[in-house]
Amino acid sequence: MLSQAEFDRRFRESERTLWCIAAAVLGSRDRADDTLQEAAVIALSKLDQFDPDTSFTAWMGQIVRFTGLNQRRRAYSRSAAGTIDADRANPRAPESSPVDARGNLEPDQGSFDDHVVAALNELGETARSCLLLRVVRGLSYKEIARALDVPEGTAMSHVHRARAAMRSTLRAREREPTP
Repeated sequence: MLSQAEFDRRFRESERTLWCIAAAVLGSRDRADDTLQEAAVIALSKLDQFDPDTSFTAWMGQIVRFTGLNQRRRAYSRSAAGTIDADRANPRAPESSPVDARGNLEPDQGSFDDHVVAALNELGETARSCLLLRVVRGLSYKEIARALDVPEGTAMSHVHRARAAMRSTLRAREREPTP
């Protein structure tokens, strides 16, 4: 079984990759940080289930991914049921989340180009995760596959298709007349 000290060391080593997974699932920096914290608590309660001969990043990546998906579902359920806080119901409110209830980045988010955000939001969650891990984190396809628990060829395919889709979407937006 993994000790808490060893967990802490391995978590710190893979934290940036895990954060990218959370951000890709949720589309929000703040929510990605929250997801990492929640996933760490969950993982600590399941240390006896971790096989030290396997990839810690892959094991933890799955926990982060499922935690993020659960958070996204909860946020969507709250908004669909009409119980979401008033400041989150208005995406243009100054302190609102930069993502909508489905985990999509809002187009007016200052840290991203609107067109890139829109193109990223058109990608599926797994494709977006693969692309961000490859481009932002510079992970190899093997590392992406382990982190997301998908075959290496699938990770490669997702990155290739995501890049092609982004390219196509961004080129189409370039040709749109500006108001």
